[in-house]
Amino acid sequence: MKKLTCCFTGHRLIYKEDAETIKSDLANVIESLIKQGIIYFGVGGALGFDMYAAETVLKLRENYPGVRLVLVLP
Repeated sequence: MKKLTCCFTGHRLIYKEDAETIKSDLANVIESLIKQGIIYFGVGGALGFDMYAAETVLKLRENYPGVRLVLVLP
């Protein structure tokens, strides 16, 4: 299962001028990982980067229904 999993964590504070670039980069990276066979994506529940990663996984799940989002709590 480890070989099928990717986890994300990052800064809570993200400047508005950086948000769109980060979201676009996340979509590209996550889609690339899905194409390599990663299906489980773990994210923390914090605002900022964690939420961007979760939103991106959920959006991509529309095209890749086998993908799963896992909330990782401390």
